[in-house]
This record gives sequence, C-alpha cells and structure tokens, in this order.
Amino acid sequence: MGLRILFILVVPVMGALISCGGTGGDSSIWTASEDNVVSVEAYDRQDYNADVFEASVGTVTFELGQVGIQEHTLVVENFETEMRLVVVDGSTDSGTLDLKPGRYVLYCDIAGHRESGMEARLVVS
Repeated sequence: MGLRILFILVVPVMGALISCGGTGGDSSIWTASEDNVVSVEAYDRQDYNADVFEASVGTVTFELGQVGIQEHTLVVENFETEMRLVVVDGSTDSGTLDLKPGRYVLYCDIAGHRESGMEARLVVS
C-alpha cells in the first residue's frame, strides 16, 4: 500500500520536472543557433527567457528582444564597455562579442533590475 501511494505522489512531480526542459521559459537552457546567435527575450517581470544560454567559442551574436513595455538592457559581466544592448517600446537590438570558453553572466544594468533577478548564465564551449 505504501509503495502505491509513493507512486501516485512521485510520478506527477517527475512528469512536471521533465516537462520543464526545452528552448524557453524560466528554468530552461537556450542553445545558440547554428550561426552562434543567442536570442534573448526581456520580460517586464524583470526576467529573461532562460536561466542558462549556451554558445560556441568565437564570435557570439546576441539578439535582444522585448516582451512588454519596460526598458531593458543586456550586458555581459566584465564586457560592459564592449557591448550594451537596449530595448524599449517593442524594439530589438543586437551586438557581438568574441568569447573564449568559460562561464559568463548576462544581466540588465538598469537600476534595480539585476537585483530583482534579471540575470542569466552563458556557457561558452
């Protein structure tokens, strides 16, 4: 009897966890396109479309889109002076960086946005 109850409780949770993967959403990994383009969407809830982005070594193109009305930015920690993308009023912006293998932090540098959780990881391999 105990095993049946465990099965009834665990299977729905496992299914929910498995369905969280994919190419978008709050806890997913977003992989760059074949031409090494990382597409990032900025939401008014002060979040990006994924927690982790993946790209290949070399020139990485970032495309930032806006979902909502708040102004947002995208910068890569330690590369703020080399690239700063800005979106407002439904606009898009893009830029490139030459990146070596490693882990980087993407974030919105508008006051209070990063502190509210508007950041993501970038894994370059």
